[in-house]
Amino acid sequence: MPVSINLSRADFQMMDPLTELNQAMRKNGLRRSLVYVEITESALSKDVAGLKQAIHNFRQAGYEVWMDDFGSGYSSLNYLKNFEFDEIKLDMIFMKDFDEASKKILTACVKMAKDLGIHTLAEGVETKQQLDFLQSIGCERIQGFYYSKPLPTGEFAKLVAEKGIEIENRQQSKFYQCVGLVDLASDKPTCLALDDGSHFRLLYVNEEFQKEVKRAPAVFKQIVNEWNKPESEIAKRLHAFAKKVDQGEASYFDFKQTEQYLRLSAQKIARHENYQMLLINASNITVQYLK
Repeated sequence: MPVSINLSRADFQMMDPLTELNQAMRKNGLRRSLVYVEITESALSKDVAGLKQAIHNFRQAGYEVWMDDFGSGYSSLNYLKNFEFDEIKLDMIFMKDFDEASKKILTACVKMAKDLGIHTLAEGVETKQQLDFLQSIGCERIQGFYYSKPLPTGEFAKLVAEKGIEIENRQQSKFYQCVGLVDLASDKPTCLALDDGSHFRLLYVNEEFQKEVKRAPAVFKQIVNEWNKPESEIAKRLHAFAKKVDQGEASYFDFKQTEQYLRLSAQKIARHENYQMLLINASNITVQYLK
């Protein structure tokens, strides 16, 4: 179970946090991938050169470094330019004032972070409305009271058991880390589909994708109804296409139904030993065929 450790400016002034942390990790026989080092935005305002080197050393040693409270100060964007972060935690102020302005800023922050190869987490999430919005823009993690308040270890384990929450193994974690950097706040019709070789499962569908398939409802309805039926010809064709995408031999596939044509363009964005994640775009190309 990964654990985050918060470091303040005083920690860097009074000691060498990396040396202290390395000693503790060796003493307890822990993997460095299980510890995330969090540094608050306010700690970055002094001794820029020293902290820049310290963050670099943490990452070189195998620790992820996260920027806490991103957006709470006036130099957030400048810090992203000057420091190396694996993840930014979007300050809870955006959830407290969850209006249209906050949504636009959050969307831009998540998109920018993905372009820079930085993962995102939103703090202070308490409602289903907030969760749904963050999911729609591709924010990868949430922190807040929506799932639970902070709990002692025993109560946390009980909560996980009662809700049937599954724990990712290391391979699954790496798989979804790759998926998390995909920009989902796109104006293209986009969806994410998990393919295990015999079944497809839609994990994400954006509004543009839904609009596009409504323009060709018959063909798309048939695809969704039959793509997980082993005896279906459509399922066989789809899985053959997905296999070619996995092998880099194909990028799009056309379906026809009652004079409607739908093109699915796909690319593999992550691969696990048992499954792959496909990024799929849909296009109604009926007009092209009718020409």
